[in-house]
Amino acid sequence: MKKVYSSKIQLLLMGLAFLAMGLTSCKDDIPEDSLYTYKAEMLSDFLRNNENFSQFARMVEKAGKMDLFSAYGTYTCFAPTNDAVNSYLARLGLSSVEELSNEECDTLVCTMTIATDVLSLSDMEGITFMEENNMLGRALKLQEVPMTIDTKYGKQAVSTFIVNGSGEVIYELANDSVENGIVHPVNGVVRASSDLLPDVIRRDPNVSIFAEALVLTGLHDQMVRREDPSYNYRDYEEREALYHSDNHNNWCWVPRTRRYGYTAFCVPDEVLNHYSEFDDVNYNKNIYTWEDLYDYACTVYPEGAGQSYYAKNATALRDERNPLHKLIAYHLLNRRGVYEKLYTNCTILRTLINPTEWYSTMNPHSTMKVECVYSRNKFHKDDEQTSLDGVDGVVYLNHMYDPDRPGLYERGAMVYKNVSDEMSNDQNCENGIYYYIDRLIDYGQDTRDHVFNARMRLDMYTLWPELMNNDIRTTQTNLLNDSPESKTTNCKNYIFPANYLDNVVSSADGDFIYQGARNYYWSYEGDEFNLRSDQGLYDLEFELPSVPSGQYQIRLGFALIPSRGIGQFYVDGKPQGIPLDMRSTGWVAKTGWQKLYVDDASAKYSASAEQNKKDLHNQGWYHGPASVRCIDGNNANPLKDDDLSLSNSHPFCNIANTIRRVIYTGSLNGDVTHKIRIRSVWSEGGAELMFDYIEIVPKSVYGIDSEGAGEDDL
Repeated sequence: MKKVYSSKIQLLLMGLAFLAMGLTSCKDDIPEDSLYTYKAEMLSDFLRNNENFSQFARMVEKAGKMDLFSAYGTYTCFAPTNDAVNSYLARLGLSSVEELSNEECDTLVCTMTIATDVLSLSDMEGITFMEENNMLGRALKLQEVPMTIDTKYGKQAVSTFIVNGSGEVIYELANDSVENGIVHPVNGVVRASSDLLPDVIRRDPNVSIFAEALVLTGLHDQMVRREDPSYNYRDYEEREALYHSDNHNNWCWVPRTRRYGYTAFCVPDEVLNHYSEFDDVNYNKNIYTWEDLYDYACTVYPEGAGQSYYAKNATALRDERNPLHKLIAYHLLNRRGVYEKLYTNCTILRTLINPTEWYSTMNPHSTMKVECVYSRNKFHKDDEQTSLDGVDGVVYLNHMYDPDRPGLYERGAMVYKNVSDEMSNDQNCENGIYYYIDRLIDYGQDTRDHVFNARMRLDMYTLWPELMNNDIRTTQTNLLNDSPESKTTNCKNYIFPANYLDNVVSSADGDFIYQGARNYYWSYEGDEFNLRSDQGLYDLEFELPSVPSGQYQIRLGFALIPSRGIGQFYVDGKPQGIPLDMRSTGWVAKTGWQKLYVDDASAKYSASAEQNKKDLHNQGWYHGPASVRCIDGNNANPLKDDDLSLSNSHPFCNIANTIRRVIYTGSLNGDVTHKIRIRSVWSEGGAELMFDYIEIVPKSVYGIDSEGAGEDDL
C-alpha cells in the first residue's frame, strides 16, 4: 500500500511544503488529489475551526478526547459532517448531541478514529477490512465505490469508500492532512455493533438453518465472552523495556488488552437448499431444516451411532460427541479472524506457494486449514475461483490441490469477504466476525486422509488465539523498535505476562517475547518468539494443534545466531535427543551444509544439492523452505510484502542460518492433546532460545507417499 506520510517523516514533509512554495513549475504534472497541503493545525484544531464539523467536535469533547487529538500522533479520522450527525440523531429520536451520554459519544468517536496510522484513500484500495483497528480495537469494513471526476486532463476514474456500511467518504473533501493525522469527512455516522456474534448471526435471515443449529447445540452460549476483566496491563507495565536480541535492541510492550473473539463460517440456506446439486459434493439430498443438517452430519461423523449422545434430543445435541455438534463446532474458531489477517503474505512468495495457516477449531481435537489460493502458482485447479472483487487471492477452508499428488484433491469451501447488505455493518461485531462459505466443512475421514496428508507448517503466532484477538501482529511499519522513543511505531514487540496465553506454562524466571513481523528477518512470516532470562533459567511448555492419528516428524524452524542458547526439547514430558544448540558458530563446517539452489532467483539445483539434502536429513536437519524469502535489511525504506519477488529476496534454503531441526519422530494420537516443552541448559549473557515455526509432517510426506512423490523443497 502507498502511504501519504507517517509520523516519522512529518518534519521532512513540512520542509517540502515550504520548498514547494518556491517550486511551482512542475505542479501541473501532479494529479490534484495527490497534492499534500501542510496545515499547522492538529486534528483538534481542524474540528474546532471547521463549522461543518461542530457537531462531531462536540461529540469529541463529551467523549473527553479533544486533548488527545491535540497531541502528536498518527490519527485517521472519519469525521461526520453536521448533516450526517443530525440525520443520525433524528433516527434515534434525538434533537441534540447533548442528549447523547458521554459513554455513547466515546463509543462513536472511537469507532470513527484509528489512532495508530495515517491512511489515505489510496491505502484503502483492494482491501475489505482496514489493517489498522479503530480505537475500539475493531477493524473497519470498507466497501469501494467507483466514481468519475472531472479534472483538467478530462474524466478520471477514482474510488471512494463506504465505512462499516454507514458512512461514505466524501471524495472531494478526503485526504485532508493535519499535523497529527488525516481527516476523511463522511456523510454518515460510522457505527459499530455492540451485539455479540451469535446474536448477530441469529438476525441474519440468510443463515437461519445454521443459526438454529448453533442454538440447539449450545454453541451459541459458548461465544459470549468479550474481555478478561481481571487483566490490567498496568500491573505488568514495569516489564516494558529494551531487550537485546542478536545485534540490536527491541523495545517490548505489555499487551494493552486481553480480549476474546470468535469467527464463524456460516453456510447460507440457499447453498444448503441445493446441496445435492454440487458436482464436488458426495451427498444426494438437499438440506432445508436443522434435522436435515443433522442427517448430513451423521454421514460425516458415523462414529458413536447408537449411543445416547448421538440422538436428536436437546441433551444429546449439546454433547460435543454428537454429530451435529461436531459439524457446527468445526465451523467456529475461538479467535477473531479478519479476512486479510486469516493469513499473511509476509516472507511468502506467492508465485511459488499459497500462504497457509492451521487453526484449532471449537470442535475438540480438530484443526482447520486456511489457505489463500492465488492464480499465480501451481497449487490451484483451473476451474477454482482465485479472485474476489478483482483482487487476486481467495481464502479457502480445507482446500487441497497439488498437481504432483492429484489423488488428494479436495476443493474445500470458499470464504466470501462480505455477507448480505442488510447485515454488512454487523458482520464485524463486538466479540467476533462471521462469513458466508459455499460448502460445509468437516473433520471427517476424507478430510483427514486428504487435506491432512500434507506438511503442516504452523507459525507460532497462530498457536494462541490471544495474539489474533488482541492484534499483536502488524506489518504496517517494518522499522525496528530500538529505543523508548520508538513507541509510536506500529510494528511492535511484546512481552507476555504469566497466564496471558492460555495453554502455555512458563517459568517465573523467563521472558517470553514476541518480535513483530518484518520481512527482512530470518523468520517465517516475518515474526518470531524468543525465550530469555537475565538469570539464565527458563522453561516453557505449550500445546500442539491436533492432527489425525499416525506417524509424524515434528520439526522446529528457527534462525541460528551466535547469541542464541542451548535448549532441551521434550514431547509429552519425554526428552528428545541431545540438547539443541541454536548458535551458528562452526555449524556449516560441522554439518556440511550447502546452498540448495545455484542462485537466489531460480530453483535450479546445485550439482551436489540432492546428496547434501540426504546428508543433512540423516543428521536430523532440513534446509529452510524455498518458498520463504527475506529481503536485505533496510530499516529506512522497508520493502512491502506485495513487492516480494525472486529478484529482490533470498530463499531460506540458501541461507545457512535459516534451518529446520527434527525434534521428534514417532506416533501422535489424534484424540490426545500433545505438548512440547523446552528447557534452557545454557544461556550465558542472556542468550535466547528462538521459536519461529513448527512443522508436523506425516510419514507419507517426509518419506515417500503412496503416489511416489517425495517432500518438496517449498
